[in-house]
Amino acid sequence: MSTADLMLLGMLIGCPSNAYELVGRMEEANMRTWAKISPPTVYKNLVRLCAQGYLDAAVIREGGMPEKTVYTVNERGLRYFGEEMEAYAMRPPTVYIDFAAFFDNLHHLDRSDAERLLEEMREGLRDKENHMRAMLRQQGGKSQEAKVIIELYAETYSLFYTWACGFHLD
Repeated sequence: MSTADLMLLGMLIGCPSNAYELVGRMEEANMRTWAKISPPTVYKNLVRLCAQGYLDAAVIREGGMPEKTVYTVNERGLRYFGEEMEAYAMRPPTVYIDFAAFFDNLHHLDRSDAERLLEEMREGLRDKENHMRAMLRQQGGKSQEAKVIIELYAETYSLFYTWACGFHLD
């Protein structure tokens, strides 16, 4: 199961929604800052989860509005969600740090360019940390779970910044 699937099933438990509503809730909770889930992914994954039998879909029309498909997690989906949550807990994910290749290749540049880019990387990491902390001050996420995840990202960027400040070209 993908992270997107896990997020979508979790959001739909007890709260049947259409894709548009889910995208809105994700934006409201700032999920795109901590999970790689784009609006097209939401639509595509909902259709697939429904086809796999984890969601029920009801096409409804309200007033003169266009039809919309409202998704509900069914019993099979609830079981699948629980199994996947168990699986995630039993195998913590591997963390790949996207910028590792940057540090690995600095020695291929002349020293002045490498120093300049290293400083830009440090500033970028500090900016990311500050952005996450600003999000926490402004709204902190719409749920306690979102708040602690944003805090985790802020602390991670702080750790990356501190590490990058200790990185020296030799």
